[in-house]
Amino acid sequence: MKSRIIQALGIVIVSIGLLASCYGTKMLAEWRDEEYRGYPQKIFVIGVSTEYGPRSLVEDEFVRELKARGNDAIASYAVLPGRDKPTKEAVLAKVQELGADVIITVKFLKKDVGGAQTPLRRVAVPQGFDSSWDSYYGGVSNDVGIRDISYGYDVISMETTLYQTSTRKPIWSAMSQTSYEQGGPMKQIKPFTTAIMKKLAQEKLVR
Repeated sequence: MKSRIIQALGIVIVSIGLLASCYGTKMLAEWRDEEYRGYPQKIFVIGVSTEYGPRSLVEDEFVRELKARGNDAIASYAVLPGRDKPTKEAVLAKVQELGADVIITVKFLKKDVGGAQTPLRRVAVPQGFDSSWDSYYGGVSNDVGIRDISYGYDVISMETTLYQTSTRKPIWSAMSQTSYEQGGPMKQIKPFTTAIMKKLAQEKLVR
């Protein structure tokens, strides 16, 4: 009997450990322009969401972490206010006016309830800023079979892309999933941003 209890406890501990390891942000697909070198002088951060609140919170957190690492950054909502998505022309004009040489876009893709299968798609090479902005609330294309199955918690899928302003071409792009059990999606912004910043620093794309 004692051995069965110990065995059962062991299974519970392992199960809890496996479940805990699923929480947090993980990268599912990445792309990088290997020819790009150097650090940006100023970064323009855009949170792409149909809701104004999440947009400003995401942008503020990215700007905060970028500045804490020694990068110059500005949130788009601070200079392009309003609840509607700004036009591509307005974004590019403001970026040029501010002298930002890199644009970071943070795009919400979807939220899944735990237990659902959550396929993600990834283009081999991300689109340039001009093409991607016009279809920014649409899905992504070219399924490459990236799938993940989650149980007992919620999953938020995001796409983060860096563009070089002078060429409007992508520098780096990644699809990620942030899994959590409770606390609501807004509380996941900080750990998500920290995970993205850590990856960008590893890739020597930010300081």
